[in-house]
Amino acid sequence: MNRAAVRLPLAGAAFIALADTAIVALALPPILRELDTDVSGVAAVLGVYAIVLAAALPVAERARTVLGTRLAGLGGVSLFTVGSLVCGVAESLELLLAARAVQAAGGAGVLVAAHALLTGDTVGARAWRLSALLGFAAGPALGGALTQGLGWRSIFLLQAPAALAALPACLAAPALPAARPAPAEQPTRTALSGPTIGRFVSLALVSGAIAAALFLTVLMLIVGWGIEPLAAAAAVSIMPMAALAAVRVHGPPLLRAGAGCLLVAAGSASLAFLPTASVAWTVLPQVAVGVGMGLSLPALAGELLPERSGYDAARLLSIRHVGIALALLILAPIAQHEIDTTLEHTLERGAALLLDAPIDPQVKLAIAPRLAEAVETEDPRAALERVFADARGDVSEDQHAAFDELRARSDDVLVAGVNDGFATAYLVAAGLALLGAPALAPWTAARRRPALAAGLTAAALLAPAGYALAAEQERPEPVRIEDPCKDRELPETGGITGALQDTILVAADRAACRAGSSREELVLAIVDEEAADEYEERYGVDPRSVLDLGELLLPG
Repeated sequence: MNRAAVRLPLAGAAFIALADTAIVALALPPILRELDTDVSGVAAVLGVYAIVLAAALPVAERARTVLGTRLAGLGGVSLFTVGSLVCGVAESLELLLAARAVQAAGGAGVLVAAHALLTGDTVGARAWRLSALLGFAAGPALGGALTQGLGWRSIFLLQAPAALAALPACLAAPALPAARPAPAEQPTRTALSGPTIGRFVSLALVSGAIAAALFLTVLMLIVGWGIEPLAAAAAVSIMPMAALAAVRVHGPPLLRAGAGCLLVAAGSASLAFLPTASVAWTVLPQVAVGVGMGLSLPALAGELLPERSGYDAARLLSIRHVGIALALLILAPIAQHEIDTTLEHTLERGAALLLDAPIDPQVKLAIAPRLAEAVETEDPRAALERVFADARGDVSEDQHAAFDELRARSDDVLVAGVNDGFATAYLVAAGLALLGAPALAPWTAARRRPALAAGLTAAALLAPAGYALAAEQERPEPVRIEDPCKDRELPETGGITGALQDTILVAADRAACRAGSSREELVLAIVDEEAADEYEERYGVDPRSVLDLGELLLPG
């Protein structure tokens, strides 16, 4: 049998197992909607795979040495295929996560078999070392195309035949484990000295930060900004393409690894200051993350941390996926909390825009509840646009300009809320990568080239600050929540309904002032039962009680 003909499908199966984070990330937004989960739920779709793979890799490598490459590979292919098929038909998050664990256990078997069969020559060894980067490079485009063209389930269903294609290579592998070499011929395992442990920590931290940057950016682009999966895939492909370009950079591995950590940190931190929903603003930060990846991962896995045996390879992959799992475990609840918090602020600012807009109050009453519902959907920008598009025909021609301005400003407020919701998580991801640099100590390369090391450190720390200043110039003017105890301009749209609107707004200001809240909080509490309960708990006033409101409006 032609050796290349069986090795190529095996390499493809290994590619799928290693590229999982990049491919499946594009399926997360539709999974979030269809399976009715949240950011923590979709983070678990990646996290479960990462943590099970990390735990299974050393076990799979041990099994391979005892049972042989053939059995390890066949077992891995079988588990990965079954897990992929169940993922593709899962109707609940719980079943999907269980199948992802099976998939990861199978992926470990596929990977240890692939390493044993592919690294027998120089070309195969180099291809193996680049496989993670190549998978990360092609993953977003592949995941985006499948998600948009065939739906998120196709990503998992097509992984099954990709794994089965590796069967010929596994069947052609030796049935029995290879004879153990003489002690003098056995590869030396990397000693767990202080510097080595620091390098393992750095590998975990920077791997987690890179995966987090991809995860957060995909969710922000598709769920927050309403970009189509294929377009989002093209946008986030900037990151891995930059990584592939940076692999060609040569130099001391310690310096490359440290510079890579700093660049990943700078890029992730810069993504926390996006001013608008323009993909152009993500380009430079993504390039920084990608270049940092291309510098750090090859320098760490294969150079500073040698990969001389299957044991070494399994351990390095395991450490990387421990970092990915921990990063997602830390960041998912942070992102969810921040999104929930900024949603509340976004609703309040949106209410301020609507109340102050000089348009017919009847139009406001018609669209107000729909706008609140739109912000809380899984595709808020598109839902917001539909509300305004449907209502524009009810607006008199002389108020079209004011209505269009309200629509544009509402979109600005929504995008600002989305960006703020992801900002803290990006900064935490940056912190993980930043911690990866000192973990590489002692910095012998830095002592030889102190000016270069100092320049890289300064650039990495100052770049996000400069980026934030530039972004601030493009940021739309924020909506201010005015003090209800002070006089403010009224819409004054004219007519009986306009006069009634102004009177009601003045009364709302008076009531909010006496309750200690903003006018917008009070109005939202009046129209929403959940907001009413929170308002009563916070201010001790039931906004839906005529008696409570009457007491606030009485003079005295």
